[in-house]
Amino acid sequence: MKYMYKKYLNRILLAGVIAFIGLSEFAFAQSSIPDEYRGSSNWISRGVLDGNLIETNYRNTGELSRYNDVPFGVWPRSIGGRHIDGIGLYIVGRVTGEREKWQQYYPGMSDTTLNPVAINYRETGQRRSPSGELWSMQPLNGFLNQNRVSPISGSFQRIPAISDDQQSWPDFWPDRLDNPDDPGWPGAWNGLFGKGVFNADLETYYVIDDLQNKGYQIDEDTGEPYSEYGVYYPDATDSTKGGLGLQIQVRYLQWANLLAEDTMFMLYRITNVGQTQHDSLFFAQGNDYGLGGDNDETDDNAAFNAQLDIAYGWDSNGLGTLPNGGQYELGYTGFAFLESPADPFDMLDNDEDGIVDERRDSGPGMLIEGQENIRNYIESNYNMANFERVYGSIDQLPAYQAGRWWTGDENANWISFSDENDNGQWDPGEFLNSDTGVDGLGPNDRGYPGPDFGQADGIPQDGERNFDQLDIPESDQIGLSGFDLGVRQNYEFTILLEDQFIWEKIEENLFEEIGKEPEVLRNNEPFVLFTSGPVDLPPSVSDFFSLSWLFGEDENDFFRNRITVQNIYDANYNFAQPPFAPTLTAIAGDGKVTLGWDSVSVNSFDRFTQEFDFEGYRLYKGTDPILSDARTITNVEGTPTFYEPIAQWDLVNDIQGSLPVLDNTAVYQLGSNTGLQYFYVDEEVTNGVTYYYAVVAYDRGVVDSTGRVEIDPQENVFNFGVDQFFNLTGSSINAKAVTPRARPAGYIESGTEDDLDQITSGIGTGSMGITIVDRSQVPFGDTYRVLFRDSADTRVSPEYYATAGYSLINVSRSDTLISRQMEESSPVVEGFIMQFQNDIEIGYNLGRSGWVGNYGSDNEQFNFDPRRVDGYETNWLADFEVNETGNGELTPDDFELRWSDNDVYYPPRFQTATYLRDSLNVMAVNLRTGEAAELLVLDRNENEEYDISDELIIMEQKSAAVRVLRHNINFRAPSGETPVMPGEGEVLRISNNKPFAEGDFFQFTTSESSIDEELAATELENVKVVPNPYRAYSLYEPQVSNSLEGRGERRIKFINLPQECTIRIFNVRGELIQTLQHNTNTNDGDVDWDLRTKDGLDVAYGIYVFHVEAPGVGEKTGKFAVIK
Repeated sequence: MKYMYKKYLNRILLAGVIAFIGLSEFAFAQSSIPDEYRGSSNWISRGVLDGNLIETNYRNTGELSRYNDVPFGVWPRSIGGRHIDGIGLYIVGRVTGEREKWQQYYPGMSDTTLNPVAINYRETGQRRSPSGELWSMQPLNGFLNQNRVSPISGSFQRIPAISDDQQSWPDFWPDRLDNPDDPGWPGAWNGLFGKGVFNADLETYYVIDDLQNKGYQIDEDTGEPYSEYGVYYPDATDSTKGGLGLQIQVRYLQWANLLAEDTMFMLYRITNVGQTQHDSLFFAQGNDYGLGGDNDETDDNAAFNAQLDIAYGWDSNGLGTLPNGGQYELGYTGFAFLESPADPFDMLDNDEDGIVDERRDSGPGMLIEGQENIRNYIESNYNMANFERVYGSIDQLPAYQAGRWWTGDENANWISFSDENDNGQWDPGEFLNSDTGVDGLGPNDRGYPGPDFGQADGIPQDGERNFDQLDIPESDQIGLSGFDLGVRQNYEFTILLEDQFIWEKIEENLFEEIGKEPEVLRNNEPFVLFTSGPVDLPPSVSDFFSLSWLFGEDENDFFRNRITVQNIYDANYNFAQPPFAPTLTAIAGDGKVTLGWDSVSVNSFDRFTQEFDFEGYRLYKGTDPILSDARTITNVEGTPTFYEPIAQWDLVNDIQGSLPVLDNTAVYQLGSNTGLQYFYVDEEVTNGVTYYYAVVAYDRGVVDSTGRVEIDPQENVFNFGVDQFFNLTGSSINAKAVTPRARPAGYIESGTEDDLDQITSGIGTGSMGITIVDRSQVPFGDTYRVLFRDSADTRVSPEYYATAGYSLINVSRSDTLISRQMEESSPVVEGFIMQFQNDIEIGYNLGRSGWVGNYGSDNEQFNFDPRRVDGYETNWLADFEVNETGNGELTPDDFELRWSDNDVYYPPRFQTATYLRDSLNVMAVNLRTGEAAELLVLDRNENEEYDISDELIIMEQKSAAVRVLRHNINFRAPSGETPVMPGEGEVLRISNNKPFAEGDFFQFTTSESSIDEELAATELENVKVVPNPYRAYSLYEPQVSNSLEGRGERRIKFINLPQECTIRIFNVRGELIQTLQHNTNTNDGDVDWDLRTKDGLDVAYGIYVFHVEAPGVGEKTGKFAVIK
């Protein structure tokens, strides 16, 4: 690699060469954003990034982690404290300051060299006009929702567009208006990898420009130039464009994957939207360290390692001081330089990969078919030693293996669809591979809208994976060219407002040599500046610049994360993906929390492994927003690595048990073949305490034939957003914060009033239940029917009869909600879940077998001892079993033996003389068919008479030539009693448990919760104060961010209150201290009190009396104590 400093000195020699290159070569890279979209301070917005353990504020101006704007530079999220006081993007250029052209303003003066800077960094880097107008980089309109309503506060709150908040997205995306199939991508996320593609767990996207910087132009009002150093317009044909004429597309990416949870990626795409042939642009990022707080910064240290392109910082004692007086472990934090601008024009191999002219805007190039032809072209045009060192041998290149290579895919990793049947076109079921079309979506992706431009056309298109913009190695990067390990004082105040200062700071810190020993700055306040350049940027051409912000618990962990960051970057930000995240719903109950989720994860397709690899669900629970108390599973070094689930469900298959992961340093549990479930009731909770739940879907990973783990199992991430007062500001779809509460007096739960303990109609003996998990989605009063299917047309033999699934119909709307489902619990549908108890194995239902009392009524009784059944004279104790002889066969059908005072049945002739042929006063009936079954009498005592000693055998005709035996029934007399034969009207029933069958159905109507005032009056005595006594602290007090001083609000609770009531609190002298009103929905029986008087003062320690007055219900008084 050349020395960047020497290359900079030779730029003027190259400028003449560049001038001869035709602009048509750059048509692929021009901005797709219409010119009317311009930067304006009207669109500046603030947001928070918290997609993994890094949490920080940011603005859509190229600035992150602004000092003194909570949260800024926090790690781990919600627990740690401040680390970084500011991150800013700088772009500086070298242009001509025209004075000779404007002699009326600069008489006798010659042209100068100007160094305009594109920047918007805190107040120290905000350029303004003499009248106060902002001249710094500003966001373009059209890339956020100006009218966003906060889902938490319900008020207008504009933020930059972010992937997990659809309310923040614009109606359409201006940079996608040229899409031929869906102009503007309305309603879809504008993801790095395509339309609606959420490759990262959290991604924000905005566009800025520097066109409002008029500092080197002529004031339209006064007609005078703003600068004494000359006039510069980046576009001579458009005087409205100022600055350097640059437009920057900005993306920040966070993955909460275990390997990437301590990192954030910052990607910049810079486009020249002016007409200047820039030949000396520098791209830079400045980072202001602030480890440990305002009073703990002078012991900060920082270092730069040129071999690893990384700057990192740490605190001398490793501890930071919180505003509330506590301390936190700081760890290490730093920035890794990843992607530099490229120079494809100098015909030099700047990145030493064997290619001298690769570009990320080249287009498809020329098609070469056949492996021999591909090899010949590569060997003739590339430096093979460098090429194979970077990309591997030609034999391993995906395009070579496929036998089709487009030369615009310089590193040969784009491959067309898999034409399995060799018919020359893509057919459903064949993999698209990289050939997805410009929207980046294929048939197995969530939200796939159908084929789009470029899909399965066999030609690489910009927007497809592993090509042009989405293939980072397809650029001849010049690398990091300079770095300043400085101190904050050198970059503060108004210094950043001076163009010449930044240019000179970059110049003086350009590398003169590569590979020098790491620099170290100790016990100071570090400020570091990464620089790459100079580069050319002709009109309508784009270039790229990216870094990663990362943390580590210690130096070793930090550098492990540096390797991970590089691996993610080298893989084009692609790695194995978890299944689709389920949507979690929750209902806070009295001493319980009911959770439910949908089944969308089950059919997830992993774009990376090209497999449907869903395996199961895990449910996590914690008492803080990052569930730190649940992260108890450690790796071999004892570092907390995985969350411990409170429950886990997985598919019934050949995949279960533990799997070594993270290079054999930890173990991941894949499950135990439990089957899937879509709800959970947590009763291990305390009313008034907030719990944080997350349900994650996980896949099975990739294990080769030898058992080696090639790809670790991947699971969904979750996220809770909280402000500095620990108020919830948002959460991922698979996460819920829930506070169980005591129900008000007289509360009746919502659900249904219908009896679901038995089938509404049919033969199945199981039951079902419904649980409301999202009250806002339930159409109360609607009637539903659950219809079952079975696996055969006949139920004669059990091997032909099994429940094959169910459907759910909203009868009130004639709407089929579930068309076929197999699991014993349903996913969430219209705000509720269903649970089934299906008797899948045929066996005796002893609870409904025996002598039958109250026969034919709704209140039938069953007992094997007839003496315990009303109206029976017989004393025969009954017993029966399945006939297990060679002719025996189990059936789900129920039977009855019915006795009479007269002979009603003649047994058939059967095999041996031991079976009686005399008429009987008993007959057998199949209750399903209503037809008589045959009955054999085995003469056990050989007295040739039917009596209590004989065995009855039920037999049925299965076919014309086949009879099967069903049940053997035996009797005995109670000890010491004479047997009394059954008589008229006495019935013995044999009932079986039966799976739900074809035609069976449950029907129910949903009912809302309600208050029974009579019940409320009786429950008024349950009103009380918790905790009682109050001793300086309670579980119900909210957490407070580490960024705030003080202990936070004190709190006690009045619980089990009526729905509407007034609580008056008095001291022992009878003086009114405070009055609280409780007037809420039917689900909440609590009121919080912050231990402040009606005058806003903290109450004194002592005994207090409360009086609850509930109109129409009653009154209650009680006492509580506040103890010092």
